[in-house]
Amino acid sequence: MKKLFPDYFIKFELPEGAREELIQVYRACKSGKCDRESFLPSFEEKSCNESSLSDPADPSEYSLSTYEKPKDIKRFVSMDSDMEDPCRIAIGETNPVYGLVQRTKERKPECKSSHVDWWLYKDATPYTEFKIIDNFKEYLANYKKERDKNK
Repeated sequence: MKKLFPDYFIKFELPEGAREELIQVYRACKSGKCDRESFLPSFEEKSCNESSLSDPADPSEYSLSTYEKPKDIKRFVSMDSDMEDPCRIAIGETNPVYGLVQRTKERKPECKSSHVDWWLYKDATPYTEFKIIDNFKEYLANYKKERDKNK
């Protein structure tokens, strides 16, 4: 895969801290599967309509939204009216072959979540390396137990 970004990347500047990094992340899958539809960057989800963006110069408007912590993806899903309940959550890594990443709080210190922006290269297929978590409620409970045990 060539490391070329989609043509609409001329509309904004990638942040200075964008880099290749493997980060374990969670993604909410609107289609219920790990497929292209569930892994569209925000701009493409909005049909590449600039007027639907809150700030066309904000790099986050063009990234694929992911989260490092399962509690944050759960909160996102509960606040997003486009998500069906129960929403399917996938887990995977931000493989650098598909694009550049940055933890949003590195650029926006006011960000309190574990949101990770992932700017995908043209024709990237990151969904091929993600897996749906069968029972996210149970997964989250086990994650919390494990985290508490290790404190």
